[in-house]
Amino acid sequence: MFKIIAFEGIDGAGKTTISKIIYNFIKEKNYNVILTQEPFTKEITELIKKSGWRDPVLLTLLFSADRAYHIRWLVEQKPEIVIMDRYYYSTIAYQSVLGLDEDWILNVNSKFPKPDITFLLDLNEEEALKRLKFKKDEQFNFEEKLTSLKLVRRKYIELARKYNFIVIDATEAIENITKKSISIICSSLNLKCS
Repeated sequence: MFKIIAFEGIDGAGKTTISKIIYNFIKEKNYNVILTQEPFTKEITELIKKSGWRDPVLLTLLFSADRAYHIRWLVEQKPEIVIMDRYYYSTIAYQSVLGLDEDWILNVNSKFPKPDITFLLDLNEEEALKRLKFKKDEQFNFEEKLTSLKLVRRKYIELARKYNFIVIDATEAIENITKKSISIICSSLNLKCS
């Protein structure tokens, strides 16, 4: 089975940017690596857009159905390493602050492989909202979601303690974040990175 490196954090934390940099670095080292993000399928992404951000049960089930398809597709690709821009901890962080039971969300996602490394790019909600103003293409900027970023960040920090995420200050320079991430990935997964 492939190794999973997951990047988590509230919207605007830099997950997409750092995921791409790490992907390019690992690819240059001649590893069979895939960079991917959730949601994965166009059809379920459209359903999420239509449903909005009001029903956490529906969102959890949509994201989980998407994830099932996603993981099946990844298994078929036979990579060595998968870099995920969001994974199931995002579902826990976002939907549990909307009132959904965390244990139920975990149960719905219990059949999916656990990440080998999870990075939490930690960013306060004020800075996140500033960054998001410049991201016009963000597809899920629902008002209910954005107003809950403070609670979601708190939930992520709780999850980081519980599941041993590597927490990185997302306000640091991208070079520093990259250097720290690469060092941890190379040593944790025994990659030849030099």
